[in-house]
Amino acid sequence: PLLPLLRTLGAAAAGAAAAILWRRWRERRAQRLGLNVTTDAAKGLVWTCIGGALQASQLFLGDKLGLYASMKHLCEKKDSGFTVIDLAASTGLHVRWLREWCAQQAAMGVLVLLDGEGDDDADLCYILPAAFAEVLADPTSSNYDIAMIQAVPSLLARARDSIPEAFRTGLGMPYDDENIASAIDRQHTVSIRHFVIPKLLPSIADGHVLAKLESGARVADLGCGGGNLLIEMAHRFPFSEFHGYEVSDVAIEHAKKAIAAAALRNAHVHDARKAGGSIDSTPARFDLILTYDVLHDAPQPQELMIAARRALAPHGVWLIADIKCADGVRANMRDGAAKTYWAFSTCLCMASALSEPNGKGLGTLGFSP
Repeated sequence: PLLPLLRTLGAAAAGAAAAILWRRWRERRAQRLGLNVTTDAAKGLVWTCIGGALQASQLFLGDKLGLYASMKHLCEKKDSGFTVIDLAASTGLHVRWLREWCAQQAAMGVLVLLDGEGDDDADLCYILPAAFAEVLADPTSSNYDIAMIQAVPSLLARARDSIPEAFRTGLGMPYDDENIASAIDRQHTVSIRHFVIPKLLPSIADGHVLAKLESGARVADLGCGGGNLLIEMAHRFPFSEFHGYEVSDVAIEHAKKAIAAAALRNAHVHDARKAGGSIDSTPARFDLILTYDVLHDAPQPQELMIAARRALAPHGVWLIADIKCADGVRANMRDGAAKTYWAFSTCLCMASALSEPNGKGLGTLGFSP
């Protein structure tokens, strides 16, 4: 009969139409949410990350072996550039290894390979552009920005060796690593010398903090690390007294050695874990307290903040410097650097903030205004 057939065809047509509408809705949804990624794009992202890690290893070698400083010096001596033979003579390193490394640096865009003919070591002439020379090899510049490369191998080693277990137990690890500590100190030194001391301190409280430091103040640096801020300020303000408080064995050792090498009598570092070593242990109050890039790393930041407030003298100033971030995952996701910040957090900042049982675990982007 015709009627049942029409009904069957109508049902089939309706089903087909519904399927088409459903498929189109899914396609639009995938496009809107960014779910329509191709496998080629996915592979590209994976290999971009692998390539980035390997390129970082070459930056690390250039920094560790002093190659950037040597190339900067060679380029300053002659405008015609340098060969790997020149670089080998300057550094005492093996030509064959330098040939491979310089080629990689040119492919990456750090070096410029000059036009010419021939592929022998004497034919390949390179130049280190002035901008890269400043960023990679001039610690006195405000644009010097290679320091954190020193920490990368240690962070990757953590990802390989320690962090998988942290994912299982929830317990992180402290900062106690020579390369990580040194990298952070080097990075901080740039901002301390070019921003904190010459620009930030004079701007606080209409210059009253600066005046107090120049006449004589008591200053505490909570989480002083290797003591770079402590030492720079002790040099700049000889009539003031500076006390650093730290819980990292590596950082405390660095700070003590640096203070001794600088022959500073107005700078002291204390192990806050020991009896009489915490800021709570001193009856004297402080005119200025610093928590510089510390609170988001602290397992118990609220306890640190309470201790700082108690130790502050009447009319004293507490200077908090920390990572600029938004409140929450969605807001921070809008920051193009978030992928790097969260990677740092997993390997370093949150790992430190969870290094004690019941740690708050704020992490790199966890201390919002």
